[in-house]
Amino acid sequence: MKPSYHTASIRELKKLFASLPVPEQAMRDGFFRASFIGPAWYRISGFPSVHVAGLPYWQGKKFLTPVSATNILRKNNDFVEALVMTVEEGISMIDGKLGVALRYGAEAPIPWCWVRDEIRAVDDRTLLGITIVDIPVLRHFCFPFLLVRES
Repeated sequence: MKPSYHTASIRELKKLFASLPVPEQAMRDGFFRASFIGPAWYRISGFPSVHVAGLPYWQGKKFLTPVSATNILRKNNDFVEALVMTVEEGISMIDGKLGVALRYGAEAPIPWCWVRDEIRAVDDRTLLGITIVDIPVLRHFCFPFLLVRES
């Protein structure tokens, strides 16, 4: 039996990512709740790491338009938007195939100015995301997450 992608290794998740289709523009709409997947150490450290990096109480991503998205944070009992991203189609840094990337841009605060999230469609409501920190040494590592559509 194959391991669940929720507990799969980073290598297995990269292989899965490479096998998945690019999400159509129509699918990239609305709010997607985030969870960290992969090895236990990564699932445990994912949310605290994002919190320390400047996205406290990160809940997921919301696609605003075909070319923009934002992160959603929980603040008190409400949701707020933080750090708008540009949605770009182009060549994936992960597998060299056509893909979709969410980029924060040079004006974003450190470390987000170096971050690139790439996404592929698992099914019609689930996206597999992989974060790449595009600076020497770190660009060779990837950090997977799952996005599931809520609205």
